[in-house]
Amino acid sequence: MNGLIVFDFDNTLVHSKIDFIGIRRELLDMLTRSGHPDASADGLADRLTRLSIGEIIDVGSLHESTFHDEAWRIVLEYETAGMVAATVEPDAASTLYGLRDLGFTLAVMTNNARPATLAALDLFGLRLAFDLVLTRDEVPMKPDPAGIAKAMTTFDAPAERTVMVGDSWLDGRAAASASVPFIGFRPRPGILDERGVAYWTIVEQLGELVPLLTGPWPKAGGRSI
Repeated sequence: MNGLIVFDFDNTLVHSKIDFIGIRRELLDMLTRSGHPDASADGLADRLTRLSIGEIIDVGSLHESTFHDEAWRIVLEYETAGMVAATVEPDAASTLYGLRDLGFTLAVMTNNARPATLAALDLFGLRLAFDLVLTRDEVPMKPDPAGIAKAMTTFDAPAERTVMVGDSWLDGRAAASASVPFIGFRPRPGILDERGVAYWTIVEQLGELVPLLTGPWPKAGGRSI
């Protein structure tokens, strides 16, 4: 094995058009209606708006037992609707299959549900590129590093030959927790530095990964100069 590459899914390989702003708005409205103390104006500004969707659901579930199932029902509705208008990165297939041809092992790890993930991978002919597909139905959601750890264990891949590729600070945080390097794919400007997420480098096109990954690799958390 040349190395293990763990890819994020949404906004890295495909663009599912999921209305994440709408999801967060509905979840925060649910917290407000439930009387959660962090749902005050100050709480929203200082705490909740910085949490991931999964973390918001965890907060609500600790406060009210019925929050969990209703929140995930809402998320699944948005995910399903978002797949209808999904698009794919133009160089996704050529990059993924090119990396496979070079001997890399590929995994995809997403906070989306498995049915929607597999449907999108099949739609764009990407499913066969991956040796492992990990969704929130199999592993804890990012920024938890459990998915990366599972991929490393599955393929007996050492940290120094494992890398995470994704657009979000959640991907970078998971990589840091798993002690593997992180490559940012077209992240929102400044978000990685704002969140204190270390990265190897940032790429704007998936095709940039081929020459990058066939060269020297840094240690985890390394930032290119």
